Amino acid sequence: MEKIEIENKLQQAFETLMPYMQYFFDDEIAFTMSNTTHFIKVVNSKNINMNAKAGDPLRPKGAAYECIKARKVYSSIIPKETFGIEIKAIGIPVRENEKIIGSIVLVKSLKRHYEFKEVSKILSESIENISHASSILSSGIENTVKSNKDILDEVKDALNKSENTDEVLNFIKNIASQTNLLGLNAAIEASRAGEQGKGFSVVANEIRKLSNSSSTSINEINSTLTEIQKSVSNISKGISSTTDTFKNQLSQIQELDASINSLSTLTDKLKELSE
Repeated sequence: MEKIEIENKLQQAFETLMPYMQYFFDDEIAFTMSNTTHFIKVVNSKNINMNAKAGDPLRPKGAAYECIKARKVYSSIIPKETFGIEIKAIGIPVRENEKIIGSIVLVKSLKRHYEFKEVSKILSESIENISHASSILSSGIENTVKSNKDILDEVKDALNKSENTDEVLNFIKNIASQTNLLGLNAAIEASRAGEQGKGFSVVANEIRKLSNSSSTSINEINSTLTEIQKSVSNISKGISSTTDTFKNQLSQIQELDASINSLSTLTDKLKELSE
């Protein structure tokens, strides 16, 4: 079929604008123009080949054919099996004196659209995973802070109890001192009694030995308890420091959660925009 001349003023103007239209779109685009039965202009792009040329008849289910048939703007998504990439075709019927005399069709690639949608999906899933991990971490730290508080209370209680043993040790020291004095007096009285006090002298010596042994044991116990008190005190300070660190980390994680929630809101907005 011979080349069909473009006579409609709108189509002529559109033909003039075609070389510049690509600058107005981020997506790859292609165009067709037609009369009511045949294509009169086909402009392919690098990756969109309409598989048609000027003079070819319009194809049923194509945007040009359907917009003329429906007598209104027609839009459709064409799967990638047809043109190699998924595209959106928008057909506009062209009228002259209220009579439809043809069509103008703009076809654009949806590659960037789906890439944007996929990025939004990945971002949304990543934020959701981060939020979930942050929630678990936050819960773990909260439990640790609570456990540390319970341990710290027990440690302080143990420290107080270990300090109370000083009174017990002093009491036992007094007993040992009195026992030693009693043994000494008993030894003196035994020596005065002569032969009759020999048996009593043995008992007095054993009492003094017991007193000395008690004093030595008390000193060792006191030394051990002092070391225990130091260790418990150091443990208490360490737990307090760790708890403060965890509290600071918990505060930072809570701030992070607030930021994640803001990002989540933006991601939802991106989803809406991608649609």
